[in-house]
Amino acid sequence: THTPSRAFRKPERGNRYMRENRGGRSQGGGRSQGGGRNGKGSSPDTTPLSDLVSGTFIKVGPRTPLDTCIRHIVGDRCSDLYVTDEEGHFLGVITPFDVVAHLGPGMGVRSRKKSHHLGPLLSRDDLCAEDIMSRGHIAVMQDTPLSEALRLMEKHHHPDLVVVNREGVLVGIVDVCSILSYLASEGDS
Repeated sequence: THTPSRAFRKPERGNRYMRENRGGRSQGGGRSQGGGRNGKGSSPDTTPLSDLVSGTFIKVGPRTPLDTCIRHIVGDRCSDLYVTDEEGHFLGVITPFDVVAHLGPGMGVRSRKKSHHLGPLLSRDDLCAEDIMSRGHIAVMQDTPLSEALRLMEKHHHPDLVVVNREGVLVGIVDVCSILSYLASEGDS
């Protein structure tokens, strides 16, 4: 696992690195269907991820209270949260599994004393986003070729990749289903 340093490091294609931002749903970008900037028939080696990136995701700041994070996750059909700093630099991801891992000794799968509600966890005011986020998520540049994205997803068993610009600012997410949809539409041309 890699822990972020406060100094910004310029990302390279396919490298893992992290960063953090303030809450709210971010929308922008969007998926393009068809050949993107290269036209119909582009290959996975020449198609950049920027042609497939989804700009719809929920981002939170590193100091966002845990109860707010849980409400975002539950309210958006158990979606992941993306932690960024004030400038939008990517720091980490909070998945529903990260929340489950922090349920505490009175809850969770290994507990003998089962509690079937989140009350004890929600009442804790000492935990925030940066305390439970996963720092090992893969972030790639938006000009990373589609073929490299697929290689990274397969190698690291990640169903999605965080896409950042040259400054490390989170611009969107690319998931394996979007890639499959894109490849299927390319096969129809």
